[in-house]
Amino acid sequence: MSDKRFYTQKPTLNFNADDVWTAACFAQRTNGTYIKNANAEEWKGHAVDTNRQLVDWALTEGKYSNQITDEDREQGKTVRKYYQALTFKILKGIKLSEFDNTAMLIANRDIIDSNYDVAVMASLPSCYERSIKRDSVDQRITFANGGYVGRPGDKVTHQVEVLKCFYSQKWDTHYVTGITEAEQVFFFAYKNPVDLGSTIKIQGTVKTHRDNSTQLNRVKVI
Repeated sequence: MSDKRFYTQKPTLNFNADDVWTAACFAQRTNGTYIKNANAEEWKGHAVDTNRQLVDWALTEGKYSNQITDEDREQGKTVRKYYQALTFKILKGIKLSEFDNTAMLIANRDIIDSNYDVAVMASLPSCYERSIKRDSVDQRITFANGGYVGRPGDKVTHQVEVLKCFYSQKWDTHYVTGITEAEQVFFFAYKNPVDLGSTIKIQGTVKTHRDNSTQLNRVKVI
């Protein structure tokens, strides 16, 4: 005979998808970022609620029902449509990352009945904001019409706006993509990080032309 004293049945979830998307956007707006763990030390001793907690309370306790705005509802629809639209990438033969594929599947559900789905959705407004910025940068690079600069071996000096900067642990260097006012794109390796959106003056040697960008060697920021 089983002992039921230690058995607790998990509550069954059955949320309207739009309500969860709204709650997720409310949580993102409230925290201003995605907070996964409310570590007091990490947040300088201040008590904070994770996005998941805010979502749960908004959905199950109505604790924040009077703080949810029409803007949260509209943003929820916008974020959901963004991930639903990933379906078209699949139709074009583009392979999605495992995370994006999961987000797409969740976005196409009208009823949310899984704790896992709620947890993923709590993070998606923040992911959406990063993706929109990335998509905008990628479009600027793809459609830049300034053309290539110089010929291999030429030394060039230009002022660029920093669009991308990512660190390669393997090569212990930062890879930077920048664009001039004339929409000429440069790509180069640099030992130090540079701030996204900043404008820097660079000097380097043209290595090659590829992917609508001029790639440089031996770059200095001057």
